[in-house]
Amino acid sequence: MRTLLIAATIAAGLPCAALAQVLAQVGGVSITLQQVVAADPAAAKDKAAREKVLLTLINRQAVLNAAERTGIKNTPAYKRALKQDAENIAIQLVAQQFVAAHPVSDNELAEAYRKMLKVVAPEQYRLREITTDTYQAGEAAIAEIKGGKSFSIVAAEKSQDVQTAAIGGETGWLASSQLLAPILRAVRPLKVGEVTGPVAVPKGFVVLQLLGKRPTPKPALEQIKPQLTAAVQRQQWEKYVLKLRSEQDAHLIVPLPGK
Repeated sequence: MRTLLIAATIAAGLPCAALAQVLAQVGGVSITLQQVVAADPAAAKDKAAREKVLLTLINRQAVLNAAERTGIKNTPAYKRALKQDAENIAIQLVAQQFVAAHPVSDNELAEAYRKMLKVVAPEQYRLREITTDTYQAGEAAIAEIKGGKSFSIVAAEKSQDVQTAAIGGETGWLASSQLLAPILRAVRPLKVGEVTGPVAVPKGFVVLQLLGKRPTPKPALEQIKPQLTAAVQRQQWEKYVLKLRSEQDAHLIVPLPGK
């Protein structure tokens, strides 16, 4: 096996001539500074990054050399994987070209935003909670609250949830979709300030206090413009693929198995 040669130092500056500098050899294959910087542009100014990338390229080349020696490129598995990768790259490039040729217009964005606003957003709930191991411990916490003790103080003293206990049991605003089903059922009929529980949950039991309820705020168009743009692009691409299928008479030859 040939000796692995690594350059003792990596130049701090990166003039054009320096980029051609050979930093390492693995089995006779050279690795240059230019390859290191191409793999990670941050390596152009960061010595630690250059050294990390260089070692990664060395390891990669060692495995590639081993693959070459074993003739893996001539195996059916390699050829199948290469064909699949080539097909995936071709599909990705066609999709990129399609997106570039069909930029999303302001009108299309505005229409997508209007449709989004019509969707009923889930309600949000702001809660306090006291988590206990047993139903009896939850009842004891409720008794203290009914006796006049502040919910937040009882939460700080009794709750098994360390994170919320530290802030008086507060959960912050949570969408209904973020709440466990038993908790959502328990807090929906509550008025602000009311307490309910103990409610059985996977981690034990919770005593709950409703601090607030509101519709989920609607985001401004500019806030979600990238997400809307991507959604419209996906819709356009899906329609284009359906058009291609129709043009090429895509159809099943045999029925799909199963019911």
